[in-house]
Amino acid sequence: MKSMKKMMEQCEIYRSGYFHAERLQEERDVQDLKNEVTVMVNRIELLQLHCRKLMGQDLGSCSVDELNEITIQIEKSLTLIRSRKAKVHEEEVGKLKAEIAGTRELVNERATLHEMFEEKPLWMQSGSLESENNALSSSAFENMNISDVETDLFIGLPRRQV
Repeated sequence: MKSMKKMMEQCEIYRSGYFHAERLQEERDVQDLKNEVTVMVNRIELLQLHCRKLMGQDLGSCSVDELNEITIQIEKSLTLIRSRKAKVHEEEVGKLKAEIAGTRELVNERATLHEMFEEKPLWMQSGSLESENNALSSSAFENMNISDVETDLFIGLPRRQV
């Protein structure tokens, strides 16, 4: 029994020591995280200050060297922005030129097809159709024997029956 009690006490001591070491490690981890948060907050504040300076705010506290650095950085940024803008415009112009070229090809193909089949647009055919119909009808009447045939067909508005 004594050995059992002694073993239980040793287990308790070992367990409490293990939990104590685990707690110490957790406290160190928490402290490390707090330090990281502090560093990140400081970095964020510096970035915000730098951003305000680039936007033209809080420049009174800047030295001449800082102002020159800000000017150089802004000029580099503008150059980069302008080059990106020019690239985007070139791509858009290229797309539009390709679209125009495609449209021209379609127009040329259509004209070629019209020439191949000697088709004229409808507005050009209206006058020539009448003359062709007159020529066809007069030659057809000359070749046919015309005889009167009575039918019940009526052209016009229907008559009212009273």
